[in-house]
Formats: sequence, structure tokens, C-alpha cells
Amino acid sequence: MATARSRGRALSVLSAAGVIAATLLGISANVLVSRFYKRWDVTSRGLYTLSDATVDTLRGLGDPVEVIVFLSASDPLTVSVRHMLTAYGAETDKLRPRYVDPDRNPAEFLALQQKFGIVAGKTDDGRVVTDASIVVSRGSRNWFVTTDDIVVYDENDGQARPKLEQALTEAIRNVLERESARICFSVGHQEISIDDGGPSGLAELRYRLQKGNFEVETIDLAAPKLDRELPSCQVVVVAGPEVRFSDSAVKRLDGYFKGGGNLFLLTNPVLDEENRISATGLEALTRSAGIELGGDFVVEGDEGARLPSGLGESFFAAPKPHDVTRGLLKNGTPRFRVLLSAGQSMKAANDRPVALLSTTQDAFSLRDIRPFVEQGKPVAKSPGDPSGPFVMAFASELPKEGSRPHGPRMIVVGSANPVWGRNFRDPTLLGNRLFVESALSWLAARPALVSVPEKAGHDLGLSLTEESMSDVFRYVLFYLPGAVALLGVFVMLRRRAGEKRSRADGAAQNDSDKTAKQTAEKDAQNKAENDAPDSDDSEDAS
Repeated sequence: MATARSRGRALSVLSAAGVIAATLLGISANVLVSRFYKRWDVTSRGLYTLSDATVDTLRGLGDPVEVIVFLSASDPLTVSVRHMLTAYGAETDKLRPRYVDPDRNPAEFLALQQKFGIVAGKTDDGRVVTDASIVVSRGSRNWFVTTDDIVVYDENDGQARPKLEQALTEAIRNVLERESARICFSVGHQEISIDDGGPSGLAELRYRLQKGNFEVETIDLAAPKLDRELPSCQVVVVAGPEVRFSDSAVKRLDGYFKGGGNLFLLTNPVLDEENRISATGLEALTRSAGIELGGDFVVEGDEGARLPSGLGESFFAAPKPHDVTRGLLKNGTPRFRVLLSAGQSMKAANDRPVALLSTTQDAFSLRDIRPFVEQGKPVAKSPGDPSGPFVMAFASELPKEGSRPHGPRMIVVGSANPVWGRNFRDPTLLGNRLFVESALSWLAARPALVSVPEKAGHDLGLSLTEESMSDVFRYVLFYLPGAVALLGVFVMLRRRAGEKRSRADGAAQNDSDKTAKQTAEKDAQNKAENDAPDSDDSEDAS
């Protein structure tokens, strides 16, 4: 009895210990989950996988940023916005999302409408629509995100391209900066225009700089008197001049640079009237930063680096380690390359410049391209032509003076095409976009511009052709009813087979029971006969 009681107490203690252990494990799991938050994006296109630029931006937040979403519950974009902000919240605790439904919370929406100056209206079905779907706010700085910023419809292929991450990250970056930096583009020497919206224009770059909280202006260096002082520009960009720079313009740029200014020079080879490579006029300016322009024409001979079309004048240059190219490298290995076209090489005159882009060792340079330009002859390396690798871009910084955060900075690229508009529209040229944006950010001593890769587009709506209508007709009238009928026949046959087996098993059981009963009766009868006394023995006894 005592042994049974002790066993019962032991089982009770063990049960209580098991419950306590399970409780502690549950609490520990919840603590770990709350401290180490992790999400997995299982969407086919990775819609909620954040880019490196977004993650760096979120992890660098020092002050809280409020994100107010003005989307109704019935809006198809609401779910995507919620998922994206949840992904953002996994990277920082400084984000303060707030959802205001204009239809369900009209009073709160009206107060915020007056605060931010939002224009609102109603549709025919009574839904409230606004010109700002999302407002990102930090202190007194606000940034508005519209529906057109979140998703773009491409009329050419009929697909919708999500841009929610780009819009949100750009908005956050814009409210972080208190002052706008001014970037000035030089004119007067047939440079590429910031108003040119074509593939080789700068309109797309200007738009992205303005979205990045930069002020973009032009300055005529060829004018007898400048309309504004150069020191008011954080960065001066000289993009692809086609004529020689005048001495007065070079003198102005040299004084600006030595006085603490920052220059971004994109100097492709300049041809004279006889198609000979001539000096750009910027040689004395670049020499101030320790950079010597090659005055040549570089041709890439490596099949893996040059474009399939052309003669090797368009090729991909490999990035070298530097703050400007940090986004192009991963563990020292190039992730993205920069496409260059019709470029010239350059050399370092001292140990101050740092190489940014380089060709392969199979590249070579030409001093005379008239046979190719005038006669269309193939480009071939001659014994006297220099061989690669060639440096195609340098970054240089002079010693700082006084209380300046850094010394004068200059980046020189031997080709003008990295700033072309097509680089910002073509996803395959992401390396060019990252390089240009990082270069401008480094020159202006500002955080890197947001360069979020575009998400893959998806079909918008349902498009039915005659062939697809026939398929729908067959599926609805034949395939689906036929599948249901076959499934019904299978269930019926299976049920009948089960009933037959059940009846057979029952009959066999009855026969077995009957046989067993008969055997038992026979055994009982035999036992009774064996136990009964013999009649002859009875008579003898009497």
C-alpha cells in the first residue's frame, strides 16, 4: 500500500515538473521570437524582399518616422502596403505606421487633411479618394506618395509594375535630410542637356535627383558673367562636352575646385573637324586632382566584357574597391558592372587618385580612329597600340582645410554614357545607375541615393481570346462535369466493393460460428456418453 502511494506521489511530481517545463519552453520561445524577428517572402516574384538600399536606410534611422496610410479597406493596394510596412518594421523599431480609412474614420481623415493640405474627393460609389495615398512625416518635413508612385501600368505590354518599395524608401530618405543639396550641370560646351528626355538625355537623372531631395540647376560656364556663384553648388557636373572647354571656363572650375568644391567630369574623347582625337581642354583641371587624361579611344577585346554588337567600343568595366563602388561589390567580388561606350583611358599622376573602373587586360587603345569613322574599317590592334588593363574612372580628394567636413573631391570618368537616361529605365543596367548615384552622393557628402531594383511586372486583369474562350467552354461544359462524374463513379464502385466484402465477411463468420457450435455440441454429447455408467456394470453390481 505504501509503495503504491509513493509511486502516485512520484507521478504527480513528474507531471507537475513536465507542465512547468512546457510552460518555461513556451515562454522562452515567445521571448526569442519577439527579440529575433524573422520573415520569409514566399511570393513568386519576391514582392516583399527588401533591397540592400532599403535595409541600410531603415537600420540607419535615428529618429522615429511616421507613415500615415490613407487607403480604404476595400482598396486593392491596402494589403500590399500593410505587408510592405510589416517587412519594414522587421528591420527597425523607428517606423510608426498608422492607417486612416477615409471611409470609416472621416473625422480623423478630415483633421489630417487640413494638417497636411491633402486634396480629397468622392467617386460615384461614395468612396473617398485623395491625391496622397501615403504621407511620410518626420518633424516638420513631410513627403507625399501617390498611387501613381506605388504602381505603374505599362501600356506597351499590359503589365503592372509595383514600385511600392522605391516610393516608401525615397520618401523616408527625403524626410531625413533637413536641407537640399544643389547640383549644377554645366552648359555652354554642347554638354548633354538635363531637359533631354531621350535615351541619351539627362532628364531621367534630373528627376531622380529631385526625388532624392537634391536641387538641380544649370550654369553657363561659357557666359562672360555667371548668373550665380559656383560655391553655391555642392557639386558641378560636366557631362559629355563635344567641343573643347574654353580657358575661362576651366579657370572658373579650377578655382571652384581648389576652393573646396566638388566636380563630376564625364569626358569622352573629343573629335575635331578632321575626326582626329583632340584635347578636351579639361586636362589642366584634372591634373589638379592628380589625374592625367589619356586622349585615346579604348576598345575592349574580351568577348565576355564587350557587347555582342559593335567592335568593342561598348563594354562593361569592372569596379574597384572604393566608397563610390561599395554597392557594386560583394566581399570584394563585382556584383554589377558599369557599361561604358566610346571612352578614353586615364592615369594617376600621383598616389592621390583611386581607380574606380577598369577594363580587362585584353583591351587596347587607339590614337587615330579615322579609318574606322570615315572608311568603316574594322578595328584591330597594331603592334604599337597600348594594351590593357586601362583605368576608366578615378576618384580623388585633396586635403581638407579648416572646419570643412572633407577636402575638394573630383570624380573623372572617361565616358559620358553612364548618366544617360536609358540606364535608369533598363533593369539590366543597374550597375550604371548605382555608380552614378553613389558618385554624386560621395561628392556631396550625402547618404547614398536610393537605388531599389525594380520588381518584375505581372499581368493586369483578365485577357480572353477566341482560343481561350474555347478552352473555358470545354472546361466548364465537359472537363469539370466529366471529372465530377468520374469521381462519383469511383466512389460508387468503391462503396459497392466495400459492401460486397462486408457481406462475404459476414457469411464466412456465420459459417464459422455454425461450425464451431456444431463441434461444441458434438463434443458435449461425446463427453456425456463417456461419463454415463455402463448398463452391464449396473446389473452386476445389483
